[in-house]
Amino acid sequence: MKNIIILVLVATTFATNLSAFEKIEQSRLGKTLLNTISLHMQTGEPLERVFQTLYDLEERYQNDQREDDAENKVFQSQVDGDLAVLNQELANLEQKGTELQARLDELQPQYDTKVGQRVAKLAELTLVQKVLNEATEKRTSENNDFEAQREEFTFVSGVLAEARRLFTDNLQAPTFLQKGSSESVHATPAIFAQVASHLNSAAHKASQMKHIKTYGKAIKLLAQLSIKAQQFANQELISRIVQLIDDLQNQLQQAFDLARKQEDAKRQQFEAYSTLLQRDINKLNSAIANLDAEIQSLADQLTATHSSQDDNNDRYAAKLQQRDDRRAEGQQAAYEYQQRRSARDADRQTVSDLIGHLNKNLRDLKEYIAQRVAAGDTDLGQ
Repeated sequence: MKNIIILVLVATTFATNLSAFEKIEQSRLGKTLLNTISLHMQTGEPLERVFQTLYDLEERYQNDQREDDAENKVFQSQVDGDLAVLNQELANLEQKGTELQARLDELQPQYDTKVGQRVAKLAELTLVQKVLNEATEKRTSENNDFEAQREEFTFVSGVLAEARRLFTDNLQAPTFLQKGSSESVHATPAIFAQVASHLNSAAHKASQMKHIKTYGKAIKLLAQLSIKAQQFANQELISRIVQLIDDLQNQLQQAFDLARKQEDAKRQQFEAYSTLLQRDINKLNSAIANLDAEIQSLADQLTATHSSQDDNNDRYAAKLQQRDDRRAEGQQAAYEYQQRRSARDADRQTVSDLIGHLNKNLRDLKEYIAQRVAAGDTDLGQ
């Protein structure tokens, strides 16, 4: 019974070791090491060299891991430092972006206000200019009317002066211009007819004029008196006609003097009014010019600030990408480091397990290799 138990324990132990050997053989390194041990066993070479190789390999794994740990630590520290710098730069760019946006929020309302003020000033300027244009147009019309009145008065004055000349130049008498004289004058019917024709023609023309229609009637009356004077030609009657002409001339002059006075008053009033309007126009033009300068200055500042904002956004995007790339680089390096560590730990565990089996289970290991070779495992058989 005791022997049976021992056999069972031996079989169980071998089965356990067999499972461990199969696990070792599953890795490329384990298979290579088992192949090396198999060659030594087949050639009869001592296994001490195998032991030394395994010890050296285990120590190398440990040294490589320490170096890799140190290098990874340095690299990850560099990555952390770079990320800290990039994060600070991003924070600075964000702060600058906030300041630039605040500046835009400050400038834009100022620009809009100035543009609105300019529109209002332009509307005011248009209104004042319209008033001045209307006043100028009215003044021009009044002045043209006065000049037309001057021409009409000049016409009537010329007509009266010509009639008086015809009487005084052609009617000869010693005491022609003396009042109360009944002395006959020597005159031909042609003279009176000439004066009447002259006055009738002028009266017809004057009746069609704007300002001297009433004088047309007076001239017509003089023409009629001239015809009668032809029948009763005496010095007193001719003198009365001449005196009437002189009186009309005086009335005409007084009327024209009044018209001139009114014209001068209108001109002075217009000049004073237009001066005030022009002063307002000059002020508005000056205000608009100042607003144009302020608007241009604000527009330049807005353009510059927008440009700075665009540049800042581009720099922020570039820095953000740089940070993401650097972080990804660190993460990739950490992943690769972990992969190397895991692979190295697995290889080192394989070497450590194999050393343990060589020390404790060499017989089982030799039997396992012999079984594999006998089963036709060419890898272990070479």
